[in-house]
Amino acid sequence: MRFGIDIDEMHSEYLQKFLGLVGQRGPILSAACGAGRFDGMLMEAGHSVVGIDQSAGLLARARVQFPPEQFPQIRFEKIGLQEMDFHEEFDGAICMDAMEHICPEDWTGILRGFHDALKPGGSLYLTADMRDAAEVEAAYQHALAMGLPVVYGEIADEVEPAYQRALETGETVDQSVYHYSPPLEQVRTWLEQAGLAIVEVGSDNEYHHIIARKRKE
Repeated sequence: MRFGIDIDEMHSEYLQKFLGLVGQRGPILSAACGAGRFDGMLMEAGHSVVGIDQSAGLLARARVQFPPEQFPQIRFEKIGLQEMDFHEEFDGAICMDAMEHICPEDWTGILRGFHDALKPGGSLYLTADMRDAAEVEAAYQHALAMGLPVVYGEIADEVEPAYQRALETGETVDQSVYHYSPPLEQVRTWLEQAGLAIVEVGSDNEYHHIIARKRKE
């Protein structure tokens, strides 16, 4: 079964590596699942899936794509990343192309939420935004000059005018959405603090692809 979703080579490669680590056909958490872009691959591998997202509109699209009468092995719930409250329910969890919209203050709590959601030895695959260092520095200095209370890595200097243009023209542009690009070493530190050990990291032009595992207690 194929669902016709276009997934680029790097995402597909690391998703397959993640599935290889999860191994058994157990439950997987698809966090910030949106319209279910990656969930078909999880089900094709034989897993049951719980997809969560804070957008009711995107979840409605996901339910149209995966109607429950045809796909009883997947269910969708309106839960934001900061609202996760699972306890050792999943063999694996994914969070792809979403953490770049999370402010640095929320990263540690969300990663702890993934830790708590995973069974001991469970695996996590997440992506972290990767931007050119000069772009990040320029955005940081511009935001400081504007008096914005930013931390290094936040791309916030163009959000308000870009959002206004999007409202006026109806065209959504990347700059109209908040981004945070943490240094990879910072992500490593946060994962370790959350009790998640990094297994593998790869990078393309847009993302760090990170696979980690919950330590067996």
